[in-house]
Order: sequence, then C-alpha cells, then structure tokens
Amino acid sequence: MRVIGATVAVGSAAALVVAGTFFVRSQGSVDQPIAFNHSKHVEDLGLPCTTCHLYAETGTRATIPNIEVCKMCHTAPLTESPEEALVVEHIQSGEPIPWRKVYRVPEHVYFSHRRHTSVAEIACETCHGAIGEMSSPVSRPMVKITMDRCVNCHKNASASNDCISCHR
Repeated sequence: MRVIGATVAVGSAAALVVAGTFFVRSQGSVDQPIAFNHSKHVEDLGLPCTTCHLYAETGTRATIPNIEVCKMCHTAPLTESPEEALVVEHIQSGEPIPWRKVYRVPEHVYFSHRRHTSVAEIACETCHGAIGEMSSPVSRPMVKITMDRCVNCHKNASASNDCISCHR
C-alpha cells in the first residue's frame, strides 16, 4: 500500500503533505495583540528587518521581536499612538507581548534563516512579501510557502535539492 498524503496539525497551523509536496497554511488569519505598523518602522524610519528580527542573518530562526527589542527605542511613548502606548505598557510591566506566529514549516523540515539571508543573500521580501509596506499587523502569510516553491528556488539558484539538505 502506498501512502499519498497525511495531515499533521501543529498548533494553530497545519501542514499537508501530498505526493511529496508540503504546504504551510494558517487556520485562517490570526489576531495580533497590537496593531503593529511595519511601514512606520521600515519605510518611514528606514529600519532594516534585522533591526528587530535579530537573528534573521545569524540564526536558524529570525525570531519575533519582543519587549527586549522594543525597549531599545520605546522606553516612553514617542507619539500619541495608542498602539505604541500598549508597547510601552508591556515594556514597563515586563510582560512579553503575546505575538501570534504566522509563518511555520512542518517539523520534518529544517530551515535556516542564516543560510538563506546571509549565505545565499536572499532578501526577506522574497519569502515574506512586502511586509515592510504594511501598516496593519501581519495576520497571515503573504507568500505561500510550498515545497515546490522552495525546490524551484533552489533549482534557479543552483542550490542543492538533495532531500537531506532540508528534511530531517
């Protein structure tokens, strides 16, 4: 008997494996606790993604910034923004902001941000879309991450498509 597909539930996301292709999908959109404005930080202030996503160039995971990162600039409100006031409240109370993760890959897939951003010099927008232009919080993946997409990118970049490169 040949198994063609399986569904694996992971938190609020599910990975569907069908004939060798995985898809990462969110169970609809997620509500973020603060209406974070990427555009304000990226376009208006000119901050690169790595200012807040500290390990995007050096680690396996880019990390979701939290109060330790936010307090580098937001020890007191800089504007009249109620959203910024919420960030400052979290910083002052020492309570982490309960951000909801949007991008996930299945457990059997190994993905390293460092390999893609620093080694291959791939821009964040290639896989994440134009998040820096968004004035509303990220609630769902802007780019559909599929195995076919990854395989095609590896092929176009002459990178390894050996299964062991990405699969545990």
